[in-house]
Amino acid sequence: MTMRPTIGPIGSHLLALGATLAVLSSSCGSSADDASHSASDRIAPSTLPETTVPPETTVTTTVTTTVPPETTVTTTVPPETTVTTTAPPETTVTTTAPETCAVASSTTTQTVKIGFTYPDLAAFAILNKAFGIGDPAQQAEAVLDRWRRECMLPDGLEIDLVFGKYNIISDNAKRGVCTSLAQDEEVFAVVGGRDFTVGAECLATRFDIPVIDTNSAPPSLYQRGAPWFFTLRADQASQLRSFAHWATTEGHLENKTIGLYYETRLDEAVPVLRDDLASFGHEVASEISTSGEGVGAPEDQIAVQRFIAAGVDLVIPIVGGSSSVNVFSFSESQGYRPTYIDLDYGEHTTDVAAKTMPAEQYDGTFAMTMTRAGEVAANGTPTPEAEECLNNYERYSGIEISRERAETGEYSNILLTCDLMSILLAGLTTAAEDLSKESFVTGIETSSDFIFAGSGSGSFGPSDHSGVDEYRTIQWDAECPCWVAVGGWKPIVRD
Repeated sequence: MTMRPTIGPIGSHLLALGATLAVLSSSCGSSADDASHSASDRIAPSTLPETTVPPETTVTTTVTTTVPPETTVTTTVPPETTVTTTAPPETTVTTTAPETCAVASSTTTQTVKIGFTYPDLAAFAILNKAFGIGDPAQQAEAVLDRWRRECMLPDGLEIDLVFGKYNIISDNAKRGVCTSLAQDEEVFAVVGGRDFTVGAECLATRFDIPVIDTNSAPPSLYQRGAPWFFTLRADQASQLRSFAHWATTEGHLENKTIGLYYETRLDEAVPVLRDDLASFGHEVASEISTSGEGVGAPEDQIAVQRFIAAGVDLVIPIVGGSSSVNVFSFSESQGYRPTYIDLDYGEHTTDVAAKTMPAEQYDGTFAMTMTRAGEVAANGTPTPEAEECLNNYERYSGIEISRERAETGEYSNILLTCDLMSILLAGLTTAAEDLSKESFVTGIETSSDFIFAGSGSGSFGPSDHSGVDEYRTIQWDAECPCWVAVGGWKPIVRD
């Protein structure tokens, strides 16, 4: 059989990567993304309290930047590293706090500097505004504004947010943000956006700075980064162990010949998946790995060729978005249509990412997710926690957020921000009386269970620094196009 070349130009690869990483990673925050909100999308000014708009006296200092003017952007690669400090004026708390807020009993205010990082996807949003995820900095500021208005901050504590923006496909850029936040800004703790794992590892292992990151990480990273490293999602080994149990109990592997394509950053967790599948009587017939660096990979076509040769009729693609699109498109060109089962890796379980997958290959695909993707499509409305988060952002920003079945990147990123910030607040609140980095860590470890806006519920403990404790099934509906939640939540399978 003659193998034909892979799918065309680099632009299609970049669109796929932008979609996959944009939805939950959500960052852009550029005027290009903001411009996607028309005048009709804005809430009437008369419905908004004057205090929801950040004071004009806000000081913005750019420490490091390689961002070219937006009017001259011609490349699809985002800038490397930018760190921006937004220092709230001294009057911020008193002007935004309602009259019913109790007067602080403390005569002094302790200001804690918190880093908030997010990927720069502005170039991807220029290619297609559907990849935009809104303004992550404003999303974080909206949460902080609510804490002030509703007196949720501990007595005498004020937060100074410092924003770090990075190129999502550059590990060096993420390390650069780490160094800037640690050495230049001297932050107390950091909240890490999507695919910031390298930067989060740098903060925890090099600088002993507490970090609440988003993505699942290898089990050894929690050990190397202890006690400072936390993630919203379950660790990679628990995720893949749960995936093996899910795929087996849901009947997806029955009488199937299995092919596995994965990125080498999963080397620590893939043996867990392979061994658990074997314990259920399922062997992997064909397996291939790729580095996952950059856009697409030379192994994409090779994986398809090997799967065809091995008679694989069920593929598990644990790779990034651009490689997934390459695999699906090349498979289609060969007339090869296996069944796929998927999971959160590479943000495949976001509507924006899945839209880039060829419908002929991907429609009807089942996936295991730790997020609340497909909630609106299945139930018609967001959960109360998600609605509360969205309402608060609308109040602060004046931007109306769609609750349509097909979720936007901005929608999912607003929920992600609320989830991450809720962990931050829990740690600060518990440790407030004698605040230190050590007491902050203990505060997170001893917090009550979390009911998240954009993820399954979760908890932390001294020996468990990965948050989400449950998963459920979703199915891709290409006609929608959206993920649809199927069934209830089940507990993550840990060691």
